[in-house]
Amino acid sequence: MMTLSDYQALFRATPYPYLVMTPDLTIVGASGAYLRSVGRTEEDIVGRYVFEAFPAEESNLEATNISEVKASLLRALAKGEPDTTAFVRYAVEVDTPAGKKYEERYWSTVHTPVLGADGKPVLVFQNPVDVTELYRFDEGSQVASLQLTAPGGSNAENFSRAQMHEALSRILNNEREHLRSLFNQAPGFVAVLMGPKHVFEMVNEAYYQLVGHRELVGKTVWEALPEVAGQGFEEHLDRVYQTGEAWTVRAMPLAVQYEPNGPLSQRYIDLSYEPYKDQYGTTIGIFAQGYDVTDSVEAQKAKRESDERLRDGLDATKMVVWDWDLDTGALEYSDNVPTVLGIAPDRMGAVGVHIHPEDRERVEAAHARAIKGAGSYQEILRFIRPDTGRQIWVDSRGKVQFDAEGKPVRLRGVTVDVTERYQAEFELRESNRKKDEFLAMLAHELRNPLAPISTAAEMLRLTAPSDARTRKASEVISRQVKHMTALVDDLLDVSRVTRGLVDLEKEPVDIKAAVASAVEQARPLIEVRHHHLTIRTDASPATVLGDRTRLVQVIANLLNNAAKYTPQNGEITLAVAVLEKGDGGAGARVEISVADNGIGIEPKLLPQIFELFTQAERTPDRAQGGLGIGLALVKTLVALHGGSVGAASDGPGSGSTLRSRCPRSTPPAWARRQAASTRKRPMPCRPVS
Repeated sequence: MMTLSDYQALFRATPYPYLVMTPDLTIVGASGAYLRSVGRTEEDIVGRYVFEAFPAEESNLEATNISEVKASLLRALAKGEPDTTAFVRYAVEVDTPAGKKYEERYWSTVHTPVLGADGKPVLVFQNPVDVTELYRFDEGSQVASLQLTAPGGSNAENFSRAQMHEALSRILNNEREHLRSLFNQAPGFVAVLMGPKHVFEMVNEAYYQLVGHRELVGKTVWEALPEVAGQGFEEHLDRVYQTGEAWTVRAMPLAVQYEPNGPLSQRYIDLSYEPYKDQYGTTIGIFAQGYDVTDSVEAQKAKRESDERLRDGLDATKMVVWDWDLDTGALEYSDNVPTVLGIAPDRMGAVGVHIHPEDRERVEAAHARAIKGAGSYQEILRFIRPDTGRQIWVDSRGKVQFDAEGKPVRLRGVTVDVTERYQAEFELRESNRKKDEFLAMLAHELRNPLAPISTAAEMLRLTAPSDARTRKASEVISRQVKHMTALVDDLLDVSRVTRGLVDLEKEPVDIKAAVASAVEQARPLIEVRHHHLTIRTDASPATVLGDRTRLVQVIANLLNNAAKYTPQNGEITLAVAVLEKGDGGAGARVEISVADNGIGIEPKLLPQIFELFTQAERTPDRAQGGLGIGLALVKTLVALHGGSVGAASDGPGSGSTLRSRCPRSTPPAWARRQAASTRKRPMPCRPVS
């Protein structure tokens, strides 16, 4: 059994240099070969921190790469495994007749940790090989190059053939791994194919990702990739090998199978075959490289489809997209401009001459306003097509584009042929005008016979007062004439409002007083149906600048609507409230709401409840009919006062609430004093039996 002294003797006698350190990099021993290699003794270095024992030359710090050596030591300690530095530049201090100086040296080093029973490093060995004789350093380029020559000079005794072999193996393996790493990290896929059968010799990771991870090296292309056969690659590989001429293609389709017996995946590749030749110029293989451009091809395809959809959309809507360069005056536009406008101009001025003379100045002014600060414009104008001479209507809109300094540089926009829409709107306006005229004429014509009918009914009652049947018939006629008169009056009101013939005589109106007048108008219908009416107001002055007669009409129509659509003995609540907004009441609204527990409103009908001729379903107990114009009048009259209307209901049988809101005006002083002395209280109006 060997003793410790035997191991120590062996350590001193080994021809290989070793330096032993603790994990904190303190030197605890060195072999004889190591001491001879660096020209030191154990007394010089043992017990010292390694980089203190071998410091860098202060006048030439680049000659000693301490950081690389230290990093290798720390990696070995951290991994618990050997770490190799194939080549490192590290100058060593030596004694010369002229004194101490530093000699530049090149080393190939392995750092090996020694692990204890707990798996933690207790020592670390450095095995450096001096490879200075194998390198030549160019001071100009600061690059060291490998020189495979026999060692000579004074260092020959420290550089044995075995050490040379080990050093060269380390260096070549390191360079091979470096090249392999670069090969694998290449952004494109790369493969080296050898011989006329195209056998895979080298393949990088990107190639595996392209074709799926499978066995490739040592197999021919068609053995490794059988699904690729017949896709057009064979003839190109054979041609490059036979002719020695390169071949390149862009976006070539490739159907590849990622999994055995799996589906084919369609890819697109940029591919290049370069001949690989020997020293005599004979092609012995092919260097294949390229990129998977599937994403790019699909993106371009999607863009083409998107552009095609855009063109179809522009054609379908008769829309032209344009871009006007304000500096040069150049005009760019979509391809469909000849179809839409009958012209293909290159300057905005070429477009302007075809704008209708009466609209030209207005469009130029809109352009100027947009450029000077408005930022955008929209105009509907007449355009004379130069190809047919036909006048069309176009909707032109543009937005100014600014540079980094805020200077307007472009005007981008769209121009749409709206002739059909404009014509339809014109016909619709004309139809509405004729409808309004018809309603006005109908109302007047219906009103003419109502007076004599009413007179005849009264005379009938007076001539035979004792005849019960005659009296009853007279009462029916009178009642229906009154109802007919109300309907005709509503028609007249609708006709006047829709034709803009209503002039409001605006003055401050106390809505609470208007409520009293409206209740008096609606009282007969409320009482005949035995409804219970509750009126609620608050202490805030509720004054609106408006036409008192029309505001009373609004409230009365809301009450009549509630009475009509609420079954006998229903509950109706009329509330007046001031909705404050902002400081000092700015933006305040006076809200009039009428709530009932009647038949409610269907959800589908709710959005149209204030539209003309809209009615809820009639119920059997609704004695009062209508044309569905009362709420339409409410909406129009409230809008004339700058207000809005709204409706709410939880559905059939749940009642409804109709609201109108008008801007509140500042009440006169007497109204404010009266409001201050009035307390909030309900005002019931009960039916009369």
